[in-house]
Amino acid sequence: MKSLLLAALVLVSAHASAEGQIASLVNFESTAARPDSNGEDDNVTSIAYAAMEYTLPENISFYGGFSFVIGETFESGVTVGSRFYSATPAFQVFPGIPMWSFIGGGVSFWEDTVYYPEAGFRIATSDSSRLDVYVKILNSSNETYDKHIMIGAGLTF
Repeated sequence: MKSLLLAALVLVSAHASAEGQIASLVNFESTAARPDSNGEDDNVTSIAYAAMEYTLPENISFYGGFSFVIGETFESGVTVGSRFYSATPAFQVFPGIPMWSFIGGGVSFWEDTVYYPEAGFRIATSDSSRLDVYVKILNSSNETYDKHIMIGAGLTF
């Protein structure tokens, strides 16, 4: 019995970490709050992007890919960013499903450049996939994107 428990523990801890891995990242974000533009600016309703992510053994990841703004007008561009994950899981919702917290930031190159900080959780849904749940605040000199709070979810596989 002890050897089975030890084998299960080793299996869970060996595969729960995403260190040194290149993975696909697909995210969808929806606007939770935006400033009132009085009809003068286009509105951002949601953002979708597909990217590649590389996670270093130091719990830092870098990602980059194509992003698409969905709203009154459709727009596409490039997004790059970085995240710093907690070294150990913040907590576990269910046995064998650890959750890491993260903070990060990035830049999206659309009609105007948009900078954003982000914070959230990464949940290990299986040995090879992760679910991200996060909040992001858009900052830009263009009022179309500025001061938008986005709630997002993503899948890394």
